[in-house]
Amino acid sequence: MATDGNDVVVSAFGAVTPIGVTYEEIERALRTGKSGIRKIHKYDTDSFKVKHAGVPELGNEKIRWPSSGAPVIGDILYVRAALKSLRAHEGFQLDQYEKDRIGCFLGADEPVADVVQITKCILEAEPDATSLEERAKVISRNFRIGDFINYSPVSALKQVQDALGFEGPAFSHIGLCSASLQAIGTGFQAIRRGRLDAAIVGGVSAKISPEHFIGLEAADVIASDGTVPPEERSRPFDKWRSGYIPAEGAVLFVLERKKHVESSGRAPLLRIAGYGASLNASHIVKPHLESREMELSMRRAIRDAGLDATDIDLVNAHGTSTQLNDFHESRAINTVFGRPIPVTANKSIHGHMIAAAGAMETLNCLISSLEGFIPGTINIQHQDPACDVTVVRKTVDARPRNILKNSFGMGGLAATVVLESCS
Repeated sequence: MATDGNDVVVSAFGAVTPIGVTYEEIERALRTGKSGIRKIHKYDTDSFKVKHAGVPELGNEKIRWPSSGAPVIGDILYVRAALKSLRAHEGFQLDQYEKDRIGCFLGADEPVADVVQITKCILEAEPDATSLEERAKVISRNFRIGDFINYSPVSALKQVQDALGFEGPAFSHIGLCSASLQAIGTGFQAIRRGRLDAAIVGGVSAKISPEHFIGLEAADVIASDGTVPPEERSRPFDKWRSGYIPAEGAVLFVLERKKHVESSGRAPLLRIAGYGASLNASHIVKPHLESREMELSMRRAIRDAGLDATDIDLVNAHGTSTQLNDFHESRAINTVFGRPIPVTANKSIHGHMIAAAGAMETLNCLISSLEGFIPGTINIQHQDPACDVTVVRKTVDARPRNILKNSFGMGGLAATVVLESCS
């Protein structure tokens, strides 16, 4: 449990998201329930069932599959933009620390290579190569080592290092849907235990691509219900939910000790009070039959914060709008708390940002707690009786002190943080 002198807080953030890039834009979308789901312009969607997603305007503008020139790598594009925003934030002050006392922990998806672009380049380079053997030789002559680096999970980490020059411990965590929340938890623990003075944490995802969507549509895990508008298809805890809406972007935070932030005249934005994680390792997709990993991560985070379940005022749910996740998360919440507790699910507004999801929803908690409201969960028409949690369906004015944030991923990865309002 953190003491007052060792409290870890968020001091600055930078973001590129489906619902905006500034504090004001994101606050307005959360407060009004304005959806960030829009038409995909990154590639031709004519042959796909799903033609809308949570694409940031920057991605729709800059990324094309295939590209006419050098491909724009989404992960790099988003992280660079988030870094620019982070460095411009009034709370950003890392010069006071030695570089080896600053670390970086990011959730990241394994970037998806633009196969169409690569094939196009190969064929244009040597069009007479027709056999598999000849084309293999063309690939070896034309595919650059830099292309491998760009499509590496550490490409985002490299961007942060180039921009900020930190020299402390670092990693890119590819734990899918819980990746960025685990990255936040890791940075929190490193500072609290005295290993670091500051950490850049968060996540990036740029998997709205034709190659990725081919697999998602084949697996029938993303919502393609044509009976409702695209912006209404992400409907956590609703009886007629039919899958998640993919989204992408990047969210970065700076974590520091509260005493250092306040001593330099800055205002803490959000306190990280506790962290818990679990892994069920029982199935590649399905949660544990008894929701065990979800329950464990929540209990561990609450205990790590030095609190009881009765001290938690709000749950910011993972809430993917899939049948199994919403059912099991509801059951785990009821088991852990044993009482009605307000639950909000922000993916209804901006979609599922995969490796950046936990960071995005932590940012939502930061903004809504400072502004004094709980974002409504949009698109619920008929709440599923099997998901009998107290979902906040319309935005309400409130100042919850302790917020529990969940992120649950494939393979049974589960992460939870307890966040304390600084308002």
